[in-house]
Amino acid sequence: MKRTGEIVLSIIGALSSLIMVIAGLVFLYRKDSETYLEYLHANWSESEVATLLEQMSQAGTMWVLPGIIGIAVGIVAIIMLKGNSSPKLAGWILILASVVMCIVSVFGFIPAIFFIIAGIMALARKENVSKQAIR
Repeated sequence: MKRTGEIVLSIIGALSSLIMVIAGLVFLYRKDSETYLEYLHANWSESEVATLLEQMSQAGTMWVLPGIIGIAVGIVAIIMLKGNSSPKLAGWILILASVVMCIVSVFGFIPAIFFIIAGIMALARKENVSKQAIR
């Protein structure tokens, strides 16, 4: 049975997780950039700068960690679904990973939507019995 829908949704989820990782790394890089800090201190008050830098330093947890989880789970699910070897296990992995991503970070819901849909599709689809009997 072809699992094209699940594979495509897993790829989209993994790509959106990659975008989350890149955004998180940009935040982490920019908070240490000297030109960016000069710009902030020139245009903002000290309390605003301190709040922004604190939020940018939390980007590692809020963006990078769920993104890495999403990339890893997406690749594992694609491999499991590609050969149709264990679609039920892939479905449960996708669903559990999406829950973990949402618990770790609020922003993890973006790729988690794709992973939950792909996981439910992998669990709900049943292989045609008539086609198996013919083979």
